[in-house]
Amino acid sequence: MALSLTDPEVLTGIAGGLIVVILAALAFLLLKKRRQSAQVREKTAGERSDRLAYQPAARPIPVVRTPTATPRPAPKPAANVLPKPKDISILNGRDDITGSLHALVEKYSLEQFTIATSDGLVFASSGAESAQQDAAKYGEIFVNDPLSETPGVVLSGVSYKGSDLILIIRTPCEIPEEITKNIENDTKDILNWWI
Repeated sequence: MALSLTDPEVLTGIAGGLIVVILAALAFLLLKKRRQSAQVREKTAGERSDRLAYQPAARPIPVVRTPTATPRPAPKPAANVLPKPKDISILNGRDDITGSLHALVEKYSLEQFTIATSDGLVFASSGAESAQQDAAKYGEIFVNDPLSETPGVVLSGVSYKGSDLILIIRTPCEIPEEITKNIENDTKDILNWWI
């Protein structure tokens, strides 16, 4: 007896074979998926699990480097000695604290003078354009190393009403200890007068 493709037994055999192939393919895919899941679980089990699933992965914090202070070159005077202080009133006849600081600069033959807070902000200045930059740069230098030396700049500190203030003196000359103390005292007088 000859079988034809339209015979019900042949059709049943073909359908059964297709079902077996489809079931085998599904079983293969299911097994493959389970193996991949197990591998992922094994991989993540080795990692630290102190972070929750919704938290981003930990990254190292970048190191922020502060720029080093580079003072502007000061013109060299004929003699590297600070001249004798002039007899100038730093308080009387001045309109404001800036005028008094300008008189202080004139009295001691300085280039400029800035009073900064310990966190690098300008408290008062003799009117120089670079006062903000000086306060930020040299304020940080003074806080980190009060004894540091920078050519053309003399740093000193005073305490006024419980606040530590930094005196930033620009001069090409070396300032003797006695003159530095006089500048500090005059600065305190100016602060007491105006603040």
